[in-house]
Amino acid sequence: MIYIEFIEREAGTPIEVFRHLGNQQSAWSEEATDRMILQLGRTLRVGPRPSYLCLWEIPDIGRLDAWEEYFHSNAAAENRRSQAMHRAISIQRAGLYDVLWRAETLDSSLYLILYCEPGGATNEALINAYQRIDTNRQLLLLRRVGKAGPNPPVLAIWGGPTYVALEPLIRDGDRQAWNVVDLGIYRPFGTEIL
Repeated sequence: MIYIEFIEREAGTPIEVFRHLGNQQSAWSEEATDRMILQLGRTLRVGPRPSYLCLWEIPDIGRLDAWEEYFHSNAAAENRRSQAMHRAISIQRAGLYDVLWRAETLDSSLYLILYCEPGGATNEALINAYQRIDTNRQLLLLRRVGKAGPNPPVLAIWGGPTYVALEPLIRDGDRQAWNVVDLGIYRPFGTEIL
C-alpha cells in the first residue's frame, strides 16, 4: 500500500529552508517500518498544486493506527526535526493507494504523472493499458483506496531522462482505459526548478 502526502511550501519559508526541513529521506521515528519510495517536486510549474508529493510504502492500513499512537506520544513531542518540518511544509492532503503495477527501480531524473479518472475501468484493464505503452520507463500505477484521497483516483507514473523523451506521453494523454484530467512533470525533491 502507498500513502501519498500532497505538500506545499509554507508561504514565506525560503526554498533553502523548505528543502532542508522538508527532505524526508531519514526515518521519522525509531522503529518505522515505512519506506519513503519517492519524494518529488513539480518542476517548471508544469502540473497541478500542491507542488510536492511524498510517496511512502506502508505494510497495510494498520500503519495509520501506529502513526496515531506515535504522534500522541512524548517521543513525537520531543522530535525536534519532525516539529520543525511541520512548520516549514504544509501537507495539504494525503491519500491511500493500492499498487496495481510497479517497476523494480523507481529512479529517474524526470517523472511524468498522469492524473486519471478511469470511470468504470477495472484494475485489470488499467494494468493492460499501462503495460501496452512502450514510451519511456513505466514506474508505478496506483489506484486510490475507496475515497481515501483526492480526485482523480488513478496516478500513472513514468520516468524519463528528458522532456523530449516524455513528449509522446504528454501529447498522447488520452488513453482509452483512462480519462486523463491533468498531468505534472516532477524532479526528485531538491532538484526541481521553481
